[in-house]
Amino acid sequence: MKQLQKVIITIIVLVLLALDYAALDDITTGNEINFYLEYSILLVSLAIYLILIYKFIKHRLGK
Repeated sequence: MKQLQKVIITIIVLVLLALDYAALDDITTGNEINFYLEYSILLVSLAIYLILIYKFIKHRLGK
């Protein structure tokens, strides 16, 4: 079960990194008229990263 959980978290992080890269590319190249979707992707990713970091630290300190 732990191994499956690690695989799922790894996949989530890789997908988020790909979405972040695409959003930052759109923002920096300026091809979009409206950047609301790109900034919302970055904010949601940041929230998910913070949750994952919190859980990781909580798990490490719990041992």
